[in-house]
Order: sequence, then C-alpha cells, then structure tokens
Amino acid sequence: MSTQKSGHQKRKEKKEREDRERQSRQYVTQFFKKKDTDSAAAAHRRPPSPTCPVLVSAEQDAESALLSASPPPTNDPVLSVSETREGQRLLPGKSVEVEEAVRIVEYESTEGALSVREDIRREEDERTGEAMTADSEEDERTGEAMTADSEEDERTGEAMRADSEEDEEETVVSNDPGLWPAKISNADREKIVEKIASSKDKEQEMPHDSKGKAFPEYLKYTKSGNCREKIKRDWVIYSQSTNALFCIPCVLFGHELKKPCMSALSSQHGYTIKDITWRRMYDKFPNHESSKAHRECYLKWKTLQQSVMAAVPGGIDSKLKKLIQTEIDKNRAILKRILDVTLFLASRNLPFRGKTKDLGDIHNGNFLGTLELLSHYDPLLNEHLQKVRDKKTGTRLTHYLSSDIQNEFIELCGKRVLSSILKEREESVYYSVICDATPDISHTEQNVLLLRYVGFDQENKKWEVVERFLEFKNVHKKSGSEIADMIVNVLNSHGIDLNDCRGQGYDNGANMSGKIKGVQAQLLKKNKLATFSPCASHTLNLVGVHAAQSSPEVTNFFGFVNRLYALVSASPERWAIYKAKTGCTLHRLSDTRWSARVKAVQPIAKHLPSVLDALDAILSTCSLTPEARSEASGLKKYFETFDTVFLLTVWVKVLQAIDKRNIILQSGKLTLETEAENIRALQEEMQHLRDEWESLFSEASLVAQQMSINPLFRSGFSRQRKRKRFHDETEVEGAREHSEDTIFRNTVFLPMMDHIINDLSTRFATTAEILDQFSAVVKMGQLRDDQIHSVCQPLISKYNTDLTCEFEDEVRHLNSVYRATFPGCLSPIDLLNSIYKMQLQSIFGQVCIVLRIFCTLPVTVAGGERAFSKLKLIKDYLRSAMLQDRLCHLAILSIESELARKLNFDDLIHDFASRKARRWAIIK
Repeated sequence: MSTQKSGHQKRKEKKEREDRERQSRQYVTQFFKKKDTDSAAAAHRRPPSPTCPVLVSAEQDAESALLSASPPPTNDPVLSVSETREGQRLLPGKSVEVEEAVRIVEYESTEGALSVREDIRREEDERTGEAMTADSEEDERTGEAMTADSEEDERTGEAMRADSEEDEEETVVSNDPGLWPAKISNADREKIVEKIASSKDKEQEMPHDSKGKAFPEYLKYTKSGNCREKIKRDWVIYSQSTNALFCIPCVLFGHELKKPCMSALSSQHGYTIKDITWRRMYDKFPNHESSKAHRECYLKWKTLQQSVMAAVPGGIDSKLKKLIQTEIDKNRAILKRILDVTLFLASRNLPFRGKTKDLGDIHNGNFLGTLELLSHYDPLLNEHLQKVRDKKTGTRLTHYLSSDIQNEFIELCGKRVLSSILKEREESVYYSVICDATPDISHTEQNVLLLRYVGFDQENKKWEVVERFLEFKNVHKKSGSEIADMIVNVLNSHGIDLNDCRGQGYDNGANMSGKIKGVQAQLLKKNKLATFSPCASHTLNLVGVHAAQSSPEVTNFFGFVNRLYALVSASPERWAIYKAKTGCTLHRLSDTRWSARVKAVQPIAKHLPSVLDALDAILSTCSLTPEARSEASGLKKYFETFDTVFLLTVWVKVLQAIDKRNIILQSGKLTLETEAENIRALQEEMQHLRDEWESLFSEASLVAQQMSINPLFRSGFSRQRKRKRFHDETEVEGAREHSEDTIFRNTVFLPMMDHIINDLSTRFATTAEILDQFSAVVKMGQLRDDQIHSVCQPLISKYNTDLTCEFEDEVRHLNSVYRATFPGCLSPIDLLNSIYKMQLQSIFGQVCIVLRIFCTLPVTVAGGERAFSKLKLIKDYLRSAMLQDRLCHLAILSIESELARKLNFDDLIHDFASRKARRWAIIK
C-alpha cells in the first residue's frame, strides 16, 4: 500500500526538478556561447571521456546510426531518418559533440534519463571548474531576461494582432509575408501556398542578428525524438519588407481559430529582429511549434499544400479542380443573367414572385417569367431551365431560382450600391442630412434619410451636387429628440461621422424645424456646424396656402373649385358629360402639393363657357338627388358671376408663377443662391401683378362680356363705413371710392397679393441669412477691399476646424483676379469647377472648401418625396407584408438605378458562383 506524499514533499521534488532543468539549459547555453567564440575548436569533435561510459555509448550510437546505410527500424514514421520531412541526416563525425548529447538527454522524461543527465553534467562540471560556475550565474541572469522578453514579445504579439485586424491592406500574392493582407481570402491563400511550395527547393536567405551573426543551425533545424535526426523548420520564413520572422501556417490560418497562437510569429507584423540576438530565440521556437494552435494551423497548411500541388494532369485533384472551374464559369454566366433580371425588375419597381414557383406557369411571377422569355434566345439559360424542369423529386440541383436566392441577390446588390454611396460620401468629406416621413400601406411610419454632398465625377472631371438615398427607417415616434436620435443612430450604423455634417434639411413642421425642441435644434447641440436650411418647396407652398386664406372670398373661390370636382367625379355619367363638353378633366385640390392647385384652376379658367354648358347638361339630362341638383345649381350660379371670372384671371397668373419656381426648386442639384434668385424674381413678379389692377380688371371684363356676364362685382359685401367728405371733395369722388370695384380691390385683391409678397420675404429670411454668411464666395468678384475682412471672419470663426486665417488672403487674391480670370458671374459650383479646371486649387484650397460646404447645404426635401413615390410603388397592397430590409434594398436599387447600372458586379458574381460551385461539387 503506497503512502501519499505530503504537499511539502511534492513542492520540494518539483523545485529539485526545476533546478536540474534550469542548470541543464544553462549548460547548453554556455556551450553555444563557447562554440560561437571558438569556431575552430567547435569544428573538431572532442574524444569522449573514459570516466563517462554513458557519454561514450551515446556518442558511438549516434555515429553508427549516421554512418549506416539503413537506419534502425522505428514505430514512428515521422521520427525515421528515411521518412523525415526534409529527408536530411546528421553528418557523421564532427557535428556530434558531448554537449549535444546533453541536449538529447534533456528531452527524456524518465527518471533513468534524468540520472544519466546528472552524471553527464557532473562529469562535465569537473572538467570546466570554477569558470563554468561564474558563466552559469551570468547565463541565469540571461535566462531571466529572456523569460521577461518572451512575455513582452507575447504582449507585443497580441497588440500587433489587434492592429492587424483593423488594418485593411491590398491583397498581394507574394512570398513576403509582410505584404500579405490582414484577412486572407481562400483564393489568395491557395496562391500563396502554391508559390511557397514551388520555391521550397531554393535556399531561403535568412538575416543576421543585431550582433551580425548568421542564422544558426539550431534555429533552422529541430532534433527528432530519437536524437539521431534533424528536421528543418519549414514553417519559419523571413520578410525583407518588415525585417521580421513569421510562422507561415499561423499567419495563413490563425484568424480562423477560436484561440489563435499568442506568439509574435503569428501576428501580421511578425517577430522583429532589429534589436535581438539569435540566442534569445532558442526557447521561443520550440515553445511556438509545440503549441496546439500552431499544430492545427500546420496541419491545415500541409493539407492545403498537398491539395494544391497534387493538381497535376490526370490526377484526382486536377479533375475536381477542372470540374469546379467549369461549374464556376457556367454559374457565373447564369448568375450574370439573373443579376440583370434582378436589376431590371428592381429599377422598375416590379414584384418578383407570383402565386407559384413552377416554370411554365403563367402565375410564377415576373422573375421566372422574364428568365423564361430570355431562355428562348439564350441557349445556356434554356439548358439550365430545362435541367430544372427535368429535375427528379429528391435530387439536389443548384438552380439559383428559389426565393431565397432572389432575396440574397437583392441584398447583395443593394449592399453593393450602398457601399458605393458611402465611399462617395467619404471621399467628399462634407455632407448634409435630409429627413422626411410618411405612413406606408401597412400603416407603418417610414422615415427616409438622404445624404447630400458635393462629389467629384471622375468620368467628367468636375464637381457636382449629389443627393443619395440612404435607407427607410421604421420609427413611429414623432418628437424632435427621438427623431434626432434616430438620425444619429442611422449615421453611426453606416460609419458616417456626425462631425462631418455641415447641413440639415427638413420640412417646416414644428417637430422638425423648431428652434428649441425641433430636430434641427437637437442636432445643432451635437454639431454646431450642421446649419439648418428649410425646404424651399414646402415654404413656397405655405405662402400660397396662407394667401388662399387671406379673405373669405378667396377661401370660397377654392371651395367652389373643389366642390365642382366632387360633383363631377361622383358619377361616371357626369364625368363623361363634363369631358365631352370641355375636352379636359378636373383635378382635386391639395394643401401639401401646391402644384395640384394650378392643375385644378387652369382647366376651369380656360374652358369656363364649356364648364357652364356641362353644368346645364348635367342638370337637364342626369337623374340627380335633391342635394346634387342644389349643388349643381349653386355651382352654375357662382361661376356665372364676375367675381369668379376675375379671381380665375388673377389666380391662374399667380399659380403659374408659383408653379414654375416650385418645379425649379425641386431639383436635387440646386444651390441656395439659385433659390434666392428665383424667390426674388417671384417677389418682383407678384409686386408687378399687384400694380396691374387696371389691366387685370380689363382682361376679366373682356372675358365676362364674351360670356354675356355683367362686368360688375357683387354688392353683397359687408357694409362699409361712410367717410366724411371734405369741403374740396366732390360727391362723385366720394361715390367712386365706395364703388364695388374699389371695395373688391381693397378687401380681396390687395390683401391677397400683400400676403404673398410679405410671406416671400419673411419665410425665406433664413435663406437670406445663410447667403449673407457665405457672401465671401457667393459675391466673389463684387466685393470691395474694405468688405473682405468683415465677410471672411465670421466664416473663419464658425468653421475653425476647416479654415484658417489664410482664407481671407485667398479671398482677397481671388477677388482681385476674378474678372480677368473667369468669364462673367459664375455660380458657386461653376466657380469651383473653374478653379479645378485651371488647376488653381493649390492656391485657393480653402476657398474650394467653403464652396463645397455652401453647395452641400440642402435647398429642398423633394428628394424625400420622390423616395415616397417609389415607396408606394414598391410596397403596394399586394406586397404590404414586405420586411424592412428587403424594402430598403429594393428601394435603393430603384431610386439609385443609374448608379447601379454603372457599378461592376463581376467580383460579386465570381464569389457567389465559386461558393455555390464548391458546394455543388462536394454534394455531387
């Protein structure tokens, strides 16, 4: 019965074993130190000591094994001399020494081997004497330093590996691991392995250490377990570009492991050898190659190498590789056609799937139907579809026609377009965010986000304003802070820095444009440079809406116009009669779309006699309810008055002028100075129309006379206060002042026009303030020298992260040479392009920055309205259950269809085809 050892005894025995192993390592280190200093003595083998029979026996056994033609049999083929990886043997004679025998014995694990090692050490210590003791103490300190360096190197390796995961480098297939990317694709890995394997016969040039010593043999080779063979460390490689050592398998496969090797040899930057000696690497190589992570990577490396190098003509791998390549080419051609169909359907907002998924069925949807149509003229596609039709139940066939593949293709294409947009934005640096919201068919609040920036078109070599769709976000919350948080989260999810935002554009809703709790105020707290610019189209629409409410007569006028549409559109019979009499149709009024008003008023003004005839026909021929008959009679009576004729004459001119500017302001490439010019021109036109009362009255009177209508305003206005007549005023003058036309002019016409003119000034005051801030570039060539400092300093103070004091000098210089250098008065975007065309951006760099920031500021949110139009086409009644991700991908392919057509999807098709082809080959 064995007695259990106490903890004290176990610790004592463990300490004794550690002391013996440490002394053994010190002795080996001392041996190689002496060998380097005395190369001549190390070249000759010392005779074994007669007092050490164990040494004599070990040395004779090693020599006889090396000189024999046939090595002794062994159970482990890896340790056999004839089957080593490099097929190398130890040279007889001089290369086997007493000290190397000590290294061999060091790897033994039994107690007998430990006792032999103690005898050898005792015999050698007697010969070396006291000098060896001093050297051992020095080596002990060196060993402790090496241990500390090893821990430091491991920490360095961890930091290097963390850095390597963040760095994205261009893929370079080379023997130099310093040029390999942080994450190596399968294709590049195969090429690297093949290139290294093909050059293995060439002797690799290894560097010298910090003391100028050549790469030693004990690092280049490792001893086998029987101590009679040496195996080359084929996994170590030197990088000339980084002056570092690498482990090939760990670098190639280490990122696939859950617990990769922590050594610096497996990091992207390798083990730098700038300030080290080879002696410090003595323990690092064995520790690294004995780790579990290295063994796994080494096995993967050799397996891949055998597969790559075995692809010879007629071999199994060669046939499989050719089969896979054939399938890849075929799949690529089929996927190219499927990609074109996907982009075609997405760009036209057409649904993909139908009721069935069967080929040949008329209800199988647009995707399969389009492919079937193309197969009539495409033999390859026809053959592929025929295979799908002939597929037996239970068999597997990669046909790329399933709904999952459609969704995958839509997602890949959408992400490719989105990544292109994000890349454009990153190159442009500055951007503005545009946001709007609307409910969809499923009663979900869809918030659209757009990016506006000034991008450089490489094809046309010029700068242009671009508005790009980002995504639809499902957020039902309406408060300013919640919407602002949503915008910030979306920008962060796409890697867009909020500090680069220089503008924001929304409609005039209180939750969006509020100065305290609105979205624009919340974003200004996070980025004071995000200048808010209200939507010009929405602001102009509000001008018209308030003018329509300036007086009861104007309100009633638009009410009767809308009631006429309601009466006629309520019955197909009435609609047919109206269309036959007038030759046109009616349109409904809209408060949010002011352009709809001109479409509603203009047909009535052009065909007013026909409108009255149509109402007579409806009253005489149609079977009407009492309410409908009363409505028709009231409409006929109202449209026969001179008040209606005059209001139609005036509002047609007003609405046409507003509609023309509204169409211009809806352009996505417009800048603020163009908006200000159009508003200024509209204001002048309204002022001119206000002063043309006599001509408008004459025109309305002429139309009324042709229709046999008395050109007099109705006297049904509210009672007017009598003004006291002065002594020098005649009775006729006083009576004229109280006439119907004067009353109508003062109570209806002038308030209506004054509302429009005043609102154009007050509602566009924000735009005028922004123009004043950027007057340094907007009024370039028109500034006086004494004005330049006052207009430049506010910009320098506000954009202190983008501009310096040199901006004022650039403005002063450009303003002085503007007339002689540039033709005429250029807009900011044209001035920017002219500077780059003349290659003057090096001396006017900060002026170009201000021009780009100014052109980035949004003018309108009409881009969001256009996105909503696409939303209604994509997510209709039949597709109301569509998921949000699929909606966003289809929307970006539809809205940015022009950009999608310019992109190259060949690499996407290649990766997709390769992945599917390998899976098909393995399954088959």
